[in-house]
Amino acid sequence: MAYTFTDHYRPARYCLRLNAVLIGLGLGLLLLVYPRDLFMAAGVTLGSAWTARIGGGALIGLGIGLLSASMERDLAPAWLLAAIVGNGAIAISLMIAYFEGEMAALHPVGAGVLLVIFVVCLLTVALSAPHIRSRAGQT
Repeated sequence: MAYTFTDHYRPARYCLRLNAVLIGLGLGLLLLVYPRDLFMAAGVTLGSAWTARIGGGALIGLGIGLLSASMERDLAPAWLLAAIVGNGAIAISLMIAYFEGEMAALHPVGAGVLLVIFVVCLLTVALSAPHIRSRAGQT
């Protein structure tokens, strides 16, 4: 690794890695495979399988990008912006679905998983935003 103990990106790096593994690769692979029985048992109905698979493929791409970006010496503003927009959109989508009552039929385990995803997305946005602002002032 190209960073030291005085790395001011450390919290953002850890959050990007957690996000890449949990949401990008974990949820992405789950949606790409789309085991209908597992989703039905959790109370999740996603409609057409192809839309879930497209979303899973996109999450895998974002996860691989965030994982590789977290290993760079300096976090590029473009990757931080991608992390903020992608994870912000996921968090907003989950919040809207919650407020509209679309999660009422979820199994408690499914609701817990979505809560963890929501928190990780918010942390990624919150820990990435200050670095974009600081880098924007340098250019």
